Amino acid sequence: MKKEEIVGAARKLFTQYGYKKVTMNEIAKEAGVTKKTVYAYFKDKEELFRYIILEEMEKNRKAIEKIEKKGLPFLEQVHETIYTVFKRKRENHFLITITNEAENFRNQKILDAIKMMDAEVKKYIKEKLTYAMEHQYIRPCNVEILTFVIYKVYMAITFELDLEEKIDPKEVSNKIFGILKNGILVQK
Repeated sequence: MKKEEIVGAARKLFTQYGYKKVTMNEIAKEAGVTKKTVYAYFKDKEELFRYIILEEMEKNRKAIEKIEKKGLPFLEQVHETIYTVFKRKRENHFLITITNEAENFRNQKILDAIKMMDAEVKKYIKEKLTYAMEHQYIRPCNVEILTFVIYKVYMAITFELDLEEKIDPKEVSNKIFGILKNGILVQK
């Protein structure tokens, strides 16, 4: 189908060159279609870009659903889900390219797309924490603050660890999970 070819071409070009440098003409050429055909599916480059971002979000949702079907204990499910989403983000060349472009050029369209994706992750964490408090899996707390802390910890684990120090992000993630689950004080 032509739409998938256009999306695939756009994703490839955005990954190679970034959002800003790619034109609709180049996307049409890469997809092997006319520019008119591209515009038949997408009114502009921004709409096409947003479509790809929404595809990424749908892939995250499917990954989350797959984890939820495993029937893991509550905290393990949350831990695996958050780690998986951030790992996908870290290993996805398209997302890496656009994130770097957003940071380097302060491109508002890309920043908005990244914020939209991050908002989904924060929403998931907040929903799970709220559920856990309501069902007394965790102590009452300020869910907004805990959501922020958990989000930032996993963000640091997946993006800011210097892998040359031979620190395994999964091992660090598991350690953080243990601290969140058990606390750091010895129970007397």
